[in-house]
Amino acid sequence: MTCSTGTLDTFLDLDAVPAAPPGYVVIHPLHDAPEAKRSLDGLGPLRLTPVCRTALVAVRCYLAAIMLLGAWRVVSLLSNLRQ
Repeated sequence: MTCSTGTLDTFLDLDAVPAAPPGYVVIHPLHDAPEAKRSLDGLGPLRLTPVCRTALVAVRCYLAAIMLLGAWRVVSLLSNLRQ
């Protein structure tokens, strides 16, 4: 295995990179002007579809059941320690 000790310019052959088509300018996002943000003042509350509302209720029920199972497990472990 051989190791080349060339400079970074030899590894990055920038002459081999094709030029952009005429009239096409590439701007990196870090060098671009920031976008204007949207105002949330006049939006009001969002409306949920019935499917979305059902899914959110299902997630709430699932989380409540998991919390109850966790509490049941803690209580059962504590009761086993007392015996």
